[in-house]
Amino acid sequence: MSSLFERSPVILPLAYADAEIPIQGAPSIPVNDSQECIPQHYLSYEHTYKSVCDIINDIRFDERFPIFVSQENDALLIQVGIIGHDNYKTNNQLNPLHIVYGRKWRVEKNLPSAEVIQTALLALQKAKEHEMRELFGLFDRVSGKYSTPFNGHHDTPLLVNTLDAVSQQNSSGLTTVEQDELPLLLSLCRFDSQALRLKQSIRVDEQRYVADIQLYCTSNIHSSQTALCPELHGRCFTILIESNDPNVILNQMMTQLIQLGHQYVAEQFTYRGYRRFSQHTDVFAIGEISIATRNKSWSSNADFSVAIKANNQAVDATRVPILSQTVSSSLGEQFYDIAGHKPIVTK
Repeated sequence: MSSLFERSPVILPLAYADAEIPIQGAPSIPVNDSQECIPQHYLSYEHTYKSVCDIINDIRFDERFPIFVSQENDALLIQVGIIGHDNYKTNNQLNPLHIVYGRKWRVEKNLPSAEVIQTALLALQKAKEHEMRELFGLFDRVSGKYSTPFNGHHDTPLLVNTLDAVSQQNSSGLTTVEQDELPLLLSLCRFDSQALRLKQSIRVDEQRYVADIQLYCTSNIHSSQTALCPELHGRCFTILIESNDPNVILNQMMTQLIQLGHQYVAEQFTYRGYRRFSQHTDVFAIGEISIATRNKSWSSNADFSVAIKANNQAVDATRVPILSQTVSSSLGEQFYDIAGHKPIVTK
């Protein structure tokens, strides 16, 4: 008698029906006691400019980092804008807000919608990282100026030919940095208008110690670029130091700051109000949904198995690199004995 009052599971609609097409014979799979869906791995995708725009419009992050969708020839592209002041100038009336743009991220038309969302996250994180690298200043005692050694604009071919000669003339005087010398190294650094100081250091063993480093504002540093990383103002961060090489320590500091920047993007990034990439999102629940949607007992139909295999093969084929025989024929030959779609070499 009670079965008369049982409700049938609700079939969840496709998120972007104009671009998501169920493969012929795709089953609807129970996700939980009350919901079913056709999972993304049973869909084929035909994204358009409109569908990618619809996805991006469902994303929220920070108005200073707008996400743009563009189309060049037949390619769909995602690009992040960065609204702020010039990182290399003092923040005043001569340095007004302006917009610059990150690299262009190509979106294949057969990319699952969830991967378009992930591409947007990665584009935001890398745009933020690019700006953060320009905010780490290192004082040069000879010139009396700050450089930004971690920015992405250095001439790598030039460094190959000149770095050894410059290193031999390094006047920092810091060839090694022991635990008690770390405050001296920190005094040469700044990040986003802030100085760095050692809050505490605790030795773990003979080779390693942990350092808590505090960012703080001083009157000696111009108050500029403060809008880009407000989440890091006054922040304390921790690194595990295993080397007395100052280059290693400086790289560790930059890496940890970038990690904090990536984490900030992940925490603030929402898709339809859902913090998909937050550290506080229930990992166990995601795992349960993944197991439910990949239950192969719902896809035992022989015709469907053939159809999904053909779809996957077709998608993989679109991602094969096409190489020029005159330039990289030997590269294609390296993969001759490997299974899968091999690079295509053209004459």
